[in-house]
Amino acid sequence: MKKFNLIISVILIHSSLFAINPEKKYILKPEWYNIIYEEISFATSDGYKLKGWFYPAQDSSKLLLTCDTTLCYKNYKEVDDVQKPTIIICDGDAKNMSWLLWYAKQLVVKGFNVFTFDWRGFGESDNWSTERNYLSYSEFLLDYDAAVDYVKSRNEVDTSKIGVFGFSTGAYLSFAIAAKRNDISAFAGRALMTSFNDILPILKKLTPDRNLIAPPNYPSELEPINAAEKTNIPVFLIVGEKDNRTPIWMSEKIKSKIKSYCELWVVPNAEHGGVNSPEWAATEEFFNRLSLFFKQYL
Repeated sequence: MKKFNLIISVILIHSSLFAINPEKKYILKPEWYNIIYEEISFATSDGYKLKGWFYPAQDSSKLLLTCDTTLCYKNYKEVDDVQKPTIIICDGDAKNMSWLLWYAKQLVVKGFNVFTFDWRGFGESDNWSTERNYLSYSEFLLDYDAAVDYVKSRNEVDTSKIGVFGFSTGAYLSFAIAAKRNDISAFAGRALMTSFNDILPILKKLTPDRNLIAPPNYPSELEPINAAEKTNIPVFLIVGEKDNRTPIWMSEKIKSKIKSYCELWVVPNAEHGGVNSPEWAATEEFFNRLSLFFKQYL
């Protein structure tokens, strides 16, 4: 149980910093839990090589919570030859995709393919200089575009059923990619901000010693409050009742702008991230509702 306890401990201490803090080393690998996946590389339009993990939908009875060997998973294989809905989960502002393993595991056993990937400068993606006071980078949208294009190239994927999910920084980048493309069928996001103008004063109060900066050249039309008016796909917004970084009113404001179906779930007593984030305050309900949303709209 040692490695299983490690993944739980790691995720419990992880929360979005709302500032860039990439980590190069993967602290967890899917093979530790006998999860079938394929490690791949793909390129962005401006020439950066990114690393990703593609997980096919798989039978939960075949997954192990622990494994005594370093490489205990079977060779990559599909459960069957049926193309399936696929959920792309992106990094937030910190760490790398190894921190997303727990999320992937919850969804692959519910019939979804899952794809995770690392931004440039994160994990084993190409090196790229980052400034720790930046909230994110506009170039991450190029990375996300490349990730969607790669997913669409896979035989296992039903390209008419691609969803995106992210939290905090990953939420607004996922919302942006859904708004700028016409091949995303559903969006789910936890702790989605409205705009950089709204979030920066809040973060300044919380971290007065930091000079946090909005990503340079970020398209204003893709900030959530503006993108919401053009959104025409189903949306699922999740926010903690006690979230002090992206408070409830932000999700409510975005919901009021969306003309398509939009569900808002305020998780009682939950905070922005860490041990009291929505996915830990109500784990079973969180993943049941998330998978139900994607099953309904993918």
